Amino acid sequence: MKSLVLVAAVLMSVGCGDTEPPLRDHIVAAIAADALVVDVRTPEEFAEGHFPGAINIPHEQIVDGLRARDIDVTEDVILYCRSGNRSGKAERALRAQGYAAVSNAGSLSGLLAATNTPLSQPGR
Repeated sequence: MKSLVLVAAVLMSVGCGDTEPPLRDHIVAAIAADALVVDVRTPEEFAEGHFPGAINIPHEQIVDGLRARDIDVTEDVILYCRSGNRSGKAERALRAQGYAAVSNAGSLSGLLAATNTPLSQPGR
């Protein structure tokens, strides 16, 4: 019985299922203040729908992609992907290159929900 209670407590503390913790307030505020929002999924995933106003730079190309666009290392950059994994990798790569104001927003669905924004679906 103690094991079952412990497992339930752990699941409640870390979350389970399809729910995500709320986005940090600074991410939502940065988006409201016109931060650069970058979708780090593949171009094909981006074409299926993305956060309105986001640009697409696949996570493997994130450092070169921001440099090619002359994005300053102090500019607010918000990253997202399908689950938060690739955006986490992109965040680490950018921080290693001196980008100080980069944040991982996690999943597209979580970002859309947190900002009460509809999915942008080009061509539909």
